[in-house]
Amino acid sequence: MAGYSKPRGVLTTLFAVFLFFHAAVAVQHAAHHHVHRSPQAMEAHLDETKKLLAERANNIAITGVTGTISPRLEIRDLKKNADQWNLYLLGLERFYAKDKGDRLSYYQIAGVHGRPYVTWNNFPTPLVNTAGFCPHGQTLFGSWHRPYLAIFEQAWYQCVQEVIATFPSGEQTRWKNAASTLRMPYWDWAKAPPSGEMSTPTLMRDKTVTVTKPSGTVSIANPLYSYSWGSSLPGDLGGGPWDNFPSTLRRPVSNPTRSNNNEVASRMASLRLSLRDRVYGLFMSGGSWGDLSTSSIGVRTSQNGNNPDSFESVHDAVHVTVGGETGGHMYYLDYSSFDPAFWLHHFNIDRLLAMYQVVSPNTYVSNGNINRPMAQWNAGEAKNSNTPLKPFTKNTNGDYFTSNDVKNTRVLGYYYPETAGSPTESSVKSAVNNLYGPGAPTNNKKRAASGQYEGRPFRDGDYNTVLSIIASKFIMDGSYSVHCWLGNGNSTSNSTAPYTNSTLNTESPDYVGAYSVMGGSKGDGGNGSYPVMTEGCLPLTTALQGKQAYGELKSLGPDDVEAYLKKNLHYKVIGPGGAEIPAENVPGLHVYVKTCPITPAKGPSELPSLGDYIVLPKVTYDKPAGKPYTYTPSPAETSPPYPTGTMVFPTHPADEPGYCVSHQKVEYVDPAGNYLYSE
Repeated sequence: MAGYSKPRGVLTTLFAVFLFFHAAVAVQHAAHHHVHRSPQAMEAHLDETKKLLAERANNIAITGVTGTISPRLEIRDLKKNADQWNLYLLGLERFYAKDKGDRLSYYQIAGVHGRPYVTWNNFPTPLVNTAGFCPHGQTLFGSWHRPYLAIFEQAWYQCVQEVIATFPSGEQTRWKNAASTLRMPYWDWAKAPPSGEMSTPTLMRDKTVTVTKPSGTVSIANPLYSYSWGSSLPGDLGGGPWDNFPSTLRRPVSNPTRSNNNEVASRMASLRLSLRDRVYGLFMSGGSWGDLSTSSIGVRTSQNGNNPDSFESVHDAVHVTVGGETGGHMYYLDYSSFDPAFWLHHFNIDRLLAMYQVVSPNTYVSNGNINRPMAQWNAGEAKNSNTPLKPFTKNTNGDYFTSNDVKNTRVLGYYYPETAGSPTESSVKSAVNNLYGPGAPTNNKKRAASGQYEGRPFRDGDYNTVLSIIASKFIMDGSYSVHCWLGNGNSTSNSTAPYTNSTLNTESPDYVGAYSVMGGSKGDGGNGSYPVMTEGCLPLTTALQGKQAYGELKSLGPDDVEAYLKKNLHYKVIGPGGAEIPAENVPGLHVYVKTCPITPAKGPSELPSLGDYIVLPKVTYDKPAGKPYTYTPSPAETSPPYPTGTMVFPTHPADEPGYCVSHQKVEYVDPAGNYLYSE
């Protein structure tokens, strides 16, 4: 439809007609009373008319928080500013309470991501497919979430302003000053927590919190603990976890039904070093932003080089660990956005992607095909950085954002501590080294609070070794994880050891971490028409350094590592409900080990560099799902449904099939019908 324009809908036409009559009546009124308007008055009238049009337009202009461009802070840092922390919580409380019919309510904005599979922001009805809008496993994963987070922040900030208006007039200046630089915080689950604390802060786990309201200091339900739909789950969600329980849950348990946040904290503590190593590995990989932003193997075939992981795969591990095998809401892609942890988590993913943009400034969104039916797209459609990020509109006319529109976070009113000012590759790499590098410990036998070996600086002759995992994303009713241990089997309790033990011992010092595949509440059983294949990895290097430090491994060289891992690498697959699934019975699952030489960094503002990976086939050949495997992209990933049969990518948003650019023209006339002016 790029060749012509047409109005987007009846409402748009009605708005134009409304303004036509509004202006005509105004002109008649002026003529009757012989009012002669000055040019200034006419300009003011025109501005008022434009404002009226904007107010009645049927598209939300997503701007983020306007005013001073300010930083999004880590949640523990935001807590240090008492007034901003207070407004943050009160804004969330008011946000949750918005009527579910309000497009700027928490319910509706959260619902864009997955369920209830309904339209939003005047996106056409019916949807292109009965699905959510979130492009997980797609090239647009990183850029699509950026305006999504912005509208969430924008709607919440509006609630913050409404909260300020409830305070006595004499106190409002104080709160306005606090709000002037307030933005949503992020949760950095990979960095070492403050001494004596866990990586999952109590700020997210406490059921109640103390706040200051106009009436004084009171205790309220902690908005970061859960979101409640009310007394029952709305019917349009089509049912939900735990017999439609009306509040979000994390790693839930029964009798009574409740979140098990203590287990969330424990599991995240055991996973933190793995998350740290994965983030650091991504930054030192040298891969393109587009390849590293998505987990989909079909659109990142170059990952057989130095980028075996992705930010999206790391993202999946946090989702699945927080939600839990028992079926918390973060465990399911289509319900996850209702848990307040979703937003803290995704702001951090956006931050890491913004940091990587600085490190890899000449790369961005990769070209690729949609690989599964979505609310706004069909499988096989070609997408790139010019693709409209539906349903997010940048103005009231209904023009959609593209990835290029949101490349710089400042256009949406924010930045992150690491991207403040004029960030450089060196400044961001320094921050990455300080936050996620393995060089902090001076004692090479130092262990983390979890009992795991913390790592040491890389040396000449070191190798980087990873467990790579290819997996099908939506084969189960829920998510699943591959848990990994290195050891002789005495403390690993996993199914690739010489025995079978149902205990999942994630608190063992031999525990490496979990590679998780985030799925929806309904799987395709491995027989879907559009299987979404993903690949990522678990870094083994830190754990191997520990084995070397304790005399169990001679060196990190390929020969020694291959022999050690063949005997001591163990893994097991845990699916929905906590059931162990034999790895060989999981459709599409393939596991292998590869390693490459590391060149240590030359200074604190540089990152180590990686050589070429080589596969160590003997490690997994006799293990479940460990035989050699080569992935062949499906037709939906490589060939669009166009007559030419070749890849076709839009060069302008209007080139996307089904996307029309509309231009409304309003003409003003006098009582006799004579033309006056148009806009």
